[in-house]
Amino acid sequence: MIIALDEIRDRTLALHRSEPFEHFPVLAELHENGEAVFVRPLDIEATVRRLDEMVMVEGSVNTVVRLQCCRCLQDFECPLSVDFALTYARQMPVVEDPDAEEIELTADDLGLISFEGDEIDLVDGIQEQVIMALPFKPLCREGCRGLCPQCGADLNLGDCACSAPVLEGKFSMLKNFKVEKKK
Repeated sequence: MIIALDEIRDRTLALHRSEPFEHFPVLAELHENGEAVFVRPLDIEATVRRLDEMVMVEGSVNTVVRLQCCRCLQDFECPLSVDFALTYARQMPVVEDPDAEEIELTADDLGLISFEGDEIDLVDGIQEQVIMALPFKPLCREGCRGLCPQCGADLNLGDCACSAPVLEGKFSMLKNFKVEKKK
């Protein structure tokens, strides 16, 4: 998703695009590995504004991703809706003077995305926002009971025939440990 700076010289540019996940290399890799299967393309709505040598991109990304529940291992569809605000700035010079009392901050230090030339590529910024919106521990639903630790049955479908699990701590094997006293 390339934006030419000439398109936004004196005005705000409105973007309404539906982009396939294949246009985003990291998302395509997640899809290929089966970690996050993109069911729908990424619907992107954004406004792009130019402020001197900086470009502000504000908008949202919507899609649906198929994930695997971390408790019951069932696949489920998860809608993702991400609001974002990205600021792009021309490459700032880095001054490296070890004796200087003041340090000049780079674009990265300020949370800006640096660019060179007359075009901005939104791919990295948008795919980063989508990745950060993916759940760390995906759950098919909040009350997912997971799998039985003894037989592996899906407890969401009903109780299994196993006896109630005996919950023991890490050191439970030491409860019968006896130390002989030296005489």
